[in-house]
Parts: sequence; structure tokens; C-alpha cells
Amino acid sequence: MEKVKSLNFNLNMGKLISSAHNMMTKRFVQNAHEAGLDISLDQWMVLGPISYHKNASQKVLSDSCLKDKTSITKIVNTLEKKNLVVRVSDQLDQRVKRIILTTAGKQLLNDAIPIMNKTREEVAKGISEPDIEIFKNVLSKIISNLENE
Repeated sequence: MEKVKSLNFNLNMGKLISSAHNMMTKRFVQNAHEAGLDISLDQWMVLGPISYHKNASQKVLSDSCLKDKTSITKIVNTLEKKNLVVRVSDQLDQRVKRIILTTAGKQLLNDAIPIMNKTREEVAKGISEPDIEIFKNVLSKIISNLENE
């Protein structure tokens, strides 16, 4: 009986986390579309660190976004096709490519900030700030537990 309880707990927690993530992603895309912006949540999640780091490598982006290098490569390829970023060779190590925002990329990032803020407000509606902090701390501990195993 204890195994069944444990299995149900893990399945339910995983389903809840996955469902919340999927719904937040869907809402961001919906809000962006309504505002006339062509951007996915993954693209937004990469544009921010590119702007922050100014000339980030894909390794830095991977670490910042908590995504594997293959996923980052695909997202950067898409951003490059949309003329939102360019890849330039590192001055010291030609094997390393730096990712830089274009003017269009900077504009899209600025245009998407209100969309992200709106989405965050919708996500947090009716949830106190202390509860959000507890939730983030619990998720961080779960991640830490699983990374250290």
C-alpha cells in the first residue's frame, strides 16, 4: 500500500508540474500572438540571457536557460533565421561562436517584456508573494535533489 501511495504522489506531482508548465507556455504564446508578436516561450527564454550577457556563447546560454546544448542550438538557429540574432566567432577562440542580438532582436525582446509581465500576473493571480517564494524554493530543492544523485 505504501508503494502505491508513493507512486501516486510522484505521478501526481509530475503531472501537476508538467501541466502548470504547459499551461504557462500556452498562455505566453497566446498573449504574444494577441499582441502581434511571433515568439515562443523558449525563444523568449534565450533572448533574455543573450541580452544580459551581451555576447554569450551557446554554453553560457545552455547554463543560463537550464537547457541542453542541442535545444539551445535549435532555438538559436530559429532566432537566426528570423534575423533576431547573429553568430560571430570569438576573438580568442575561433571555435566558439558568440550570439548577439540584432536590432530586430532587441526590439522584439523589448516588445515581449510587457507580454511576459502580463503572463506572470495571470499565473500569480490570487497567490500571495510568500506562497510563490515557498513554491520556488520547493522546486529549487527538488531540482537540487535530483541533480545531486
